[in-house]
Amino acid sequence: MDKIKVLMFCALGASSSLLAARTEEAAKAKGTDLEMVLLSAAEAAVYDFAAKPVDVVLVAPQVRFKKRSIMQAAAPLGIPVEDIESVTYGMMDGEKLFEQIMNVLQRKKQS
Repeated sequence: MDKIKVLMFCALGASSSLLAARTEEAAKAKGTDLEMVLLSAAEAAVYDFAAKPVDVVLVAPQVRFKKRSIMQAAAPLGIPVEDIESVTYGMMDGEKLFEQIMNVLQRKKQS
């Protein structure tokens, strides 16, 4: 599989960066090439999914209010948009988030 590109909309705090790093580490440990890009919730309104496609979009708990508008932009291109579970985020559980990403990709592949 090629590199998995994940876009995470968040509040751009240290916690998001830590979770992204742990998720990339978990992917690497499983032999998966995964790249996470972090953007602020404000950037969601102007992100061009057609010009910069990704495999999965994740929405951090603190910016969940932006999910509907993100889905409206990403869904027509077949890009799944998922909430990061609050417990996964709070525990900074990169393994669990990596599992969530892989499950989303598996569902996408089956549809």
